[in-house]
Amino acid sequence: MRTASVARHPAFLNGRTPRLHRLIAISSSPRLADPAKLAATALAYQGARSVTIFRKSWTGISAQLAEIRCDGLLEVDLTADQTRLSVVLEEVGGRLEVRALCLPARSAAHETARPLSLIPAGLNAVGQATHARFIRHLVLELEESKLARIFGDEIDLARAFEPRLMFSDPGIMHLAQLFADECARDEPHSLLYGDSLSLVLLLALSGLSPSAPESGKQGALAPWQLRRVTEYLAEHLADDVQLQTVSDLVNLSRSYFSRAFKSSTGLAPHQWLLQARIAKAKQLLLDTQLPLAQIAVEIGFADQAHFTRTFRRAVGQSPGAWQRARST
Repeated sequence: MRTASVARHPAFLNGRTPRLHRLIAISSSPRLADPAKLAATALAYQGARSVTIFRKSWTGISAQLAEIRCDGLLEVDLTADQTRLSVVLEEVGGRLEVRALCLPARSAAHETARPLSLIPAGLNAVGQATHARFIRHLVLELEESKLARIFGDEIDLARAFEPRLMFSDPGIMHLAQLFADECARDEPHSLLYGDSLSLVLLLALSGLSPSAPESGKQGALAPWQLRRVTEYLAEHLADDVQLQTVSDLVNLSRSYFSRAFKSSTGLAPHQWLLQARIAKAKQLLLDTQLPLAQIAVEIGFADQAHFTRTFRRAVGQSPGAWQRARST
């Protein structure tokens, strides 16, 4: 059974100057079909200009996918009665950072994005972004008691539910994208498929290595080195930057710099630069009316065709299709 409802969510206002916020909630589960219940359980994105929400549920896991359009400061309360996995699938203009008073904070500035946060039940946690324009945010709510009955004999759930804020894992990101695709798909969902995804997700969470301070990374760049290099690359997106140039900025050999940069960011220098160019392209597509050919030149591509091919490989859509899907 699939139901859809549209409601204006009063929690968005929260005493602030009233603005119109649009919440579209889509559910494949009869127990989530009541519009009043959907409005009561949906996350409240303070500062959003519009929010589109898709919802589906499987055995022990409920998913909420939000597409948020905003003009700057954005805040969302992530505290819940159940454990939550927060996943930022896409962000333009500003990075969503998750904070909790009782856990150590980390800055996301000048780093590779760390889009995952495992938030245990009852932990007061909040997500904040500044200068945000568009965010695609998936939140998976994990019913520990139900999952323990199903998978408790197979998986170390205590390890799987260990709290950790702002981390990155390619395998978990891939699974999160599959959950998001199921949420957004306009067709009945498969419990077997959802349960299989849930099992693989819990196995991936339980297999994560214990959290360690970032300063303990072997052979990583010092914070000032990483900041100097990434700021230089961000300022020279349109240039054909040489490896020697950036390694000289921090007085390292090319080989040592390449290893240390990847240890710090998870990406090779050329991969980081490509991601920065795509991120800048998204911002220009949302904030300007520049033709694609001009955007291509401004971010360092040879021509519009090269830009379009690279953007499609990285994002899965052409620049024009991506822009139309995210316009208000």
